[in-house]
Amino acid sequence: MNRLFTFLICTVLSGCSITANQPRKEAPIDVKWPIYKIEKGNKYMYLLGTIHIGKEEMYPFPKKIEHALKESKYLVTETDATGLTDGDYQQSVNKERYFLKEDESLNDFLSKDAEIILKQRAEEYNLDFQELQKYQFWFVMILFLNAGVEELSTDYGVDQKITELADTHYVPTKYLETPKYQIEAMRKVYTENEADQVIKQIPSLKESKRQLLQLYSNYIDGKSNDEIEQTEDHFDKKQNKIMVEDRNKIWVEKFESYIHSGDIYFAAVGVGHLEGESGILATFKKNGYDVKKVIE
Repeated sequence: MNRLFTFLICTVLSGCSITANQPRKEAPIDVKWPIYKIEKGNKYMYLLGTIHIGKEEMYPFPKKIEHALKESKYLVTETDATGLTDGDYQQSVNKERYFLKEDESLNDFLSKDAEIILKQRAEEYNLDFQELQKYQFWFVMILFLNAGVEELSTDYGVDQKITELADTHYVPTKYLETPKYQIEAMRKVYTENEADQVIKQIPSLKESKRQLLQLYSNYIDGKSNDEIEQTEDHFDKKQNKIMVEDRNKIWVEKFESYIHSGDIYFAAVGVGHLEGESGILATFKKNGYDVKKVIE
């Protein structure tokens, strides 16, 4: 379960905001951007692997990415995360999907050891231990994740910045999933019945920051997570199936329909979805598509 936080940062919900167009300049650092052209016959789409955190010096995007986006009819991202802050939406889901029942608390599902660890970690991450007691476990994990981001910012996440770039070029956005769908997937993974096990694996704040910085460094260097030796337990496998494999199958079907339409689409999804035997790139290759990296 050593992949807990790095997994979440590759798959959790991300926000979107709009900024004004800036004069083009060269990025201070050289990012090995994971952008691919997926083609069959004379029809194709672009696919960019993203992370939800980043730094200002990653940008602007190189011209090849900007040109591919300008060429496209639509930008496709995982979800319209701004919907999560909509008042009507919040009123409809808060009690049902964010909060435990009124007569429950998170400690009801924890052993004494896990309760002590949760209290220690909450203090490290500057979270209110008593406040955590009322939330469903999936949302508690999101709160820990967001609290652990300091040197890196979601404002400079790749999904965030590609959405801003699409806006400057008037490329409309489509979404693969609703916010409700993503929340339901998280709820299936991070259940109260497994909270005791998972809480014991929450890393220290220092270790969490180290993991996030390593994830960022790997992305910059173009290093695939497939190249990193990892161990998987039952929870890891469940997490991967629900949050990656099952969603990949649905997404590839949608991507194939986009390509067959003859229109050009630019998709941007978490880089973890691209990798591995059940990853999007491998699936496209199995289905007879030509997969070429746009920037070597």
